[in-house]
Amino acid sequence: MSEFSKSIHELRLSRKLSQRKVSQELGISQALLSHYENGVRQPKLTFVRKIAGYYGVSSDDLLGCDATDARQALPCEAELVATVSALLDTASALGGGKTAELAAQYISAAVDNARAILENPNGAYNPQLYIDIKTAEAALYDAVRGKESR
Repeated sequence: MSEFSKSIHELRLSRKLSQRKVSQELGISQALLSHYENGVRQPKLTFVRKIAGYYGVSSDDLLGCDATDARQALPCEAELVATVSALLDTASALGGGKTAELAAQYISAAVDNARAILENPNGAYNPQLYIDIKTAEAALYDAVRGKESR
């Protein structure tokens, strides 16, 4: 039995909840919840998040992770954080808080796009992601160009 299976089973029992009640409230079948609790099936990440929220615990708690198990930072992460920080500083210097906010929205749209691709590489192309990033990019251009033309 996996740590996840054991955790959700123990949480349900400690709160004196039936599988039927929990499965109904989570919008899944009782059989599927039973499979998760018994380690027969492994859930998707979205379900791990959902059941963690239901029980009011972290996903790490359900998966048996603690602070000492934390993932080691990749070498490129520090560089990425420094780059984003510098970009936001530049945006703030150019146009103040509003421009920095637009730059953050643009960066966030790019991150969301990358996340969607990485989480579902075989999924269908989602043009909405492209539109979101292009909209954020256009808003940033407009803000900076408007500042420069004043």
